[in-house]
Amino acid sequence: MKSRVPSAVTAVRLGFVPLLVFLVSNEMLFCGAALFLFMLFTDVLDGYLARKLGISSKFGTYFDVTTDFILVFSLFLVFGSVGFYADWVLIVIGAVFAEFVLTSRFSSKIYDPVGKYYGSLLYGAIGLRFILSGQLFCNVVTVGIVAFSAASILSRAAFLFKRYFSNQIGFPNNDPPKKYPHKSSRGVSNS
Repeated sequence: MKSRVPSAVTAVRLGFVPLLVFLVSNEMLFCGAALFLFMLFTDVLDGYLARKLGISSKFGTYFDVTTDFILVFSLFLVFGSVGFYADWVLIVIGAVFAEFVLTSRFSSKIYDPVGKYYGSLLYGAIGLRFILSGQLFCNVVTVGIVAFSAASILSRAAFLFKRYFSNQIGFPNNDPPKKYPHKSSRGVSNS
């Protein structure tokens, strides 16, 4: 039973996405901000519970990331529909999510530190959108999204590239080669 608790918390967050979209679409920003803060809390809580209970799983990780993507994509869709963000921002966010899903299939390591900051940037952009609405803010967030998208894609690609080529060369890990003392022809060390 306890193994389902983190996923249940994630499911609660996912279940509230339509209500949040409704509130933001109908400009009920105070209620939307309160619900968004609750959903942000559940995002932190599910990861904390999974680690505390020692039940982290690949399914839970994918479920959490997919729920975050649905939440972020839905709200950026709403913001785009009122002209706050350009529509192409959705393509960038979708590309980063697709890249994460594809590259995580080739690696046992799902965690991407740049991706974590990327998610925080998107959550921050959503949260600040409840209180800021100027064109300067929109431009700064858009530049941030593009920069972090590029960094996230490049960091995952570099990780996989390094891993692939280190295996091809025959170095199964990143440890430096061991140094052995050179032996003379009589078996006595020269050092």
